[in-house]
Parts: sequence; C-alpha cells; structure tokens
Amino acid sequence: MFQGGKIQQLEWDVATVTAGDYSVEFPIKRDSYDWWKSEIYRAQGGDFERGIAPAFSLKNYLKKEIEEKLTEWVEMNEWARNELYGRKNNGEGNDTQYGGTKIADIVFSFNNAELIEALRARGQCIASQDFDAMREQEAKVNKLFQNFDSLTVPTSAFITFESDDSASLADMVGETDIHVMNQKMHFENCSEPTDIIWENRHFTNWDYIKRQGFAYFIIGILLVGSAVFIYWISAFSADLATVFPPVNCEGI
Repeated sequence: MFQGGKIQQLEWDVATVTAGDYSVEFPIKRDSYDWWKSEIYRAQGGDFERGIAPAFSLKNYLKKEIEEKLTEWVEMNEWARNELYGRKNNGEGNDTQYGGTKIADIVFSFNNAELIEALRARGQCIASQDFDAMREQEAKVNKLFQNFDSLTVPTSAFITFESDDSASLADMVGETDIHVMNQKMHFENCSEPTDIIWENRHFTNWDYIKRQGFAYFIIGILLVGSAVFIYWISAFSADLATVFPPVNCEGI
C-alpha cells in the first residue's frame, strides 16, 4: 500500500544527507609518505615487486590501517560504543550493533597545480589555433614531467566512510595518540565533494585570508559609497525644501 508519510520521510533524508557527511581529510606529510614508500611499498615481497602502482598500494594500506585501528579503538572505548552505537533503534528497544569501521573510498590530492595550469593553457592555445604558444606550453609541461616524482606525491587523502557515525568517530580519534603511516592519525573536516577543486589545493590559509580581506575591502567601499550617495540625496532634498517650503494653499 502507498504510505505517503514514509515516502516523504525517505525523500527528506536523501535530500539532506550527502557524501560530505561521511568524508574526512587526512593530510599526508612528505616525511610520512617517504617512510611508507621505503618501509612498506618497497619492502621485500611488497607491492613494488608485484608491480602495483604506488597510489593503489597506498590506498589499500590506508584503508586497512584506518579500518583496523578505528575498529579497535571503538571496541576498547566503552564511551564511544555507547555514544555512537548504543542508541535505541526506532524506539523499539533494540540497540544498534557496531559492525566495524568500513571505508567506501579514498581519493588523493597531489601538488600538481603548475601542471594543471600548463595543460589548461595548452588546451586554450589549441582551441584558438595558436600553435606557437601551444609548443611553448608543451615545453613547459615536458619540463614539469622531468620531476615526475614530486607530481605524484599525495598531499591529502579524502576518506569516505560507509556511515556518518564513522566520520564522527574519526573526529574524536584525532585527540588520541593513535598513529598510522608513521604519523598521528588526525583527520580534518573537508568540503563537499562537489566543491573540491583539486587544482586549487595549492592555495594556503593565508591566501584565503588575503582574498577574504580584499572582498571585505570592496564591500566596505560599496557600503561607504552607498552611504555617501544616500546622504547626498537627503541633503539635496533638504535644500529643495528650503527653496520651496510647504505652502498653505487654502490660506492663499
């Protein structure tokens, strides 16, 4: 039978829950990546000898380590179990069971902004049929590829869990001394996946502060200009009132 209330509730849940509610950012230090590459990836019998790509190998390593350590932390932490998984299920008196932390996907960001800019400029040159400029951009791209290793070093891992509880759990675990990849397992909130522009990852917090300051400066100029314009209109109206004061027409 058609149950309008339940369907409306389902539509509301889908409209408000997004992948961003299940995702966190794990910043990767260069020293930590170098340690992983030498001690784990290039270890005897490791993924390097099996011909597995570094990014795919690191993805599997992080997935395994984070799932195991977060699951272990919850199982050893009674407060976490009660807070996240001891809630009543639909008021029926059944406690939800913790089935372990599960990661749905991991996406990496890289320090490759210059390469992306060069490729974009090359594409614009091809579109405008400026082939001399295109060859200049190709030379720039080839020069960047000479230092290919630096372009393939991940700077952050965007981790999407299978439940929002696990994402909340990741925020709590940042206060502990749990380590993964030879660095403290600290997670940060990330923006919605649709708002993540990978080529803008090279902008620092200071860059964003300067941009916000410039935007506030422009807004301030517009507000001051509006106030001056309103004051001028008011003064002009007052001058007109003194030249042409109100007159009692009936008395005349």
